[in-house]
Amino acid sequence: MFWDDIVLVTEQAEKYGLRKPFADLGGMNRPCIADYILTRDSGVQDARYLLLAQRPFDHLDPDYQTFNPDKGDPYIEDLPYSYRDTFGTAVCLNVLEHVRNPFRVFAALYQIMKQDSLLIVETVFTFPYHPSPEDYWRFSPDCLKYLAEESGFTVLECDWRLSVPAEWGIIDAKSGELQKIKSVYITLTKGDFVARPVARIPLPARYTREGVPL
Repeated sequence: MFWDDIVLVTEQAEKYGLRKPFADLGGMNRPCIADYILTRDSGVQDARYLLLAQRPFDHLDPDYQTFNPDKGDPYIEDLPYSYRDTFGTAVCLNVLEHVRNPFRVFAALYQIMKQDSLLIVETVFTFPYHPSPEDYWRFSPDCLKYLAEESGFTVLECDWRLSVPAEWGIIDAKSGELQKIKSVYITLTKGDFVARPVARIPLPARYTREGVPL
């Protein structure tokens, strides 16, 4: 997970208003979180990895659910069998590049979201090969818009997001090669939508892997 993912979801919750119930689709309670600015500024490769004293989105909703097949939950494509028209807010972060059929996934996402809901999808356009368990796809904003609109969603916004140039000197831990990283996001709704912006929401406190506050 990128630290920027947490920032993105928090910004969207402030701008549009969080609806409940809230679900993290494909997420983990204790993911590896990377903030590449920490490595850029320090010159230390491992400095980019940080820890939280909470789950990534407890600051938005301490009751949110995570769904991940690695812990026995259904795949996104199978969620409509049990969760049709269920979620008010959902996030799907760094997952889409790993699914076999993104058309089926978007169709399932549409079915599990409520009317007037908020869905935030983020994925990578440029990133090293990272099977989990497979690595299939890379997406542009145009591609995400097409997938979303074909499934029935209304696009609230869609754009490039995280941009890490190779000049920052971020080295891939597996290959030892310099990384260029670029992500893309799309924020969607289903049916009629009314934005309900809220005041600024504080981000989670961050710590180094040694437990030192950042």
